Amino acid sequence: MTRTWPEDWDARKRGVVECWFCGDRSYFGRPFYVGGVGDAYLERHPIARGHVIVVFRDRHVVDFTSLTTEEAGAYWRDVHMVAGMIERVFAPCHMNYQLLGNSVPHLHVHLVPRYLDDPAPGKPLPWEPKPLAQPEYDRQVQLLTDVAKTVRVPISVSVPAIPDSN
Repeated sequence: MTRTWPEDWDARKRGVVECWFCGDRSYFGRPFYVGGVGDAYLERHPIARGHVIVVFRDRHVVDFTSLTTEEAGAYWRDVHMVAGMIERVFAPCHMNYQLLGNSVPHLHVHLVPRYLDDPAPGKPLPWEPKPLAQPEYDRQVQLLTDVAKTVRVPISVSVPAIPDSN
């Protein structure tokens, strides 16, 4: 058998190698939603308009099956809440929920809105991320943040300030 996964994969899963989601998340900016156990971020390189990730926050967890029953319920409540926000802001015709972990072995779900004019109706979208211009990124985050306020989302965790990009 020829190994095809990275040599450090097992160490990544154990959290021995620095986990991108456990460490500094400044790449993502400030979450627009801070839930019971999950934080939601608009993707800076989305595969569709409104593509968001919800990252399990409180500890390094690789797989959904590593959660307690209570954590699993809290996490899916967070995913459910965020999906509703995306629907209100972007009005997709469908939503894909992708729990992968193939690149970063830390529990996160990609919420990928689908639209009537997308390039792969009835099939998965090709994974072709495109950078989102900063003004448009900021506009979309603000729209999601505004919706979060109207649905009385609990912002219960202090979040570090975003460093200036200048």
